[in-house]
Amino acid sequence: MMGAVHPHSSGKLVTAPVFSTIFDPENAFWRAMSLLTDVLVLSLLWLFCSLPVLTLGPATAGLYDAVVKYVRPRRHGAWLQFFRVFRRELAGGAAASALWAAALAALLAGLQFFWQAQLARLSGAPLVLAAYFVCLLIPVGGLCWTFPALSRFTLSPLAAMVRGVQLAVAYLPFTLLIVLSGALSAALSLLFYVPMLILPCLTAMLWSVMMERAFRRFTPGADPS
Repeated sequence: MMGAVHPHSSGKLVTAPVFSTIFDPENAFWRAMSLLTDVLVLSLLWLFCSLPVLTLGPATAGLYDAVVKYVRPRRHGAWLQFFRVFRRELAGGAAASALWAAALAALLAGLQFFWQAQLARLSGAPLVLAAYFVCLLIPVGGLCWTFPALSRFTLSPLAAMVRGVQLAVAYLPFTLLIVLSGALSAALSLLFYVPMLILPCLTAMLWSVMMERAFRRFTPGADPS
């Protein structure tokens, strides 16, 4: 005997909303696909917009702001936000990128000097080289903090650099994690290439967990905890 079809109390047949569930954009599958798409597209946008090198700063500001305001809270419009912030910070971010490039060039010259001393086996060279690496944490960390800060606050290029260094010192444990995660992401991307399709956005998401806690202290009316 075939199974009976049970009518609804109103007299209409009840059918399971299978298709409406499958194609519901709010179900777990489509939300995961939306997140993956945002991560992929934002990572690619950051890569392409960073190619001229001097635009790495505004591209990082755009990526960070899009991650904080759209990707993490799962709102639509992350790609447009990237371009809005990128255009807004293009001049200031490029200037800050140039200033940081000059500062890092000087620091790398010092690193090369101490490395040559190490190769020449000069007395005390290993200890000095190790100390220099530790000291590099502050400027490199300042660089990492600068452009997220530029995306959140109105700052001149020089003021953004100063704020970045201040944050790097004030939140030294966070800075260490930020620098290490950034270095690991860069190494994986350069060695295997494929990770660079998602790591820029994922790294920004990781950084934002730590940086937003610091930024709230500079935001009027925000909970500083």
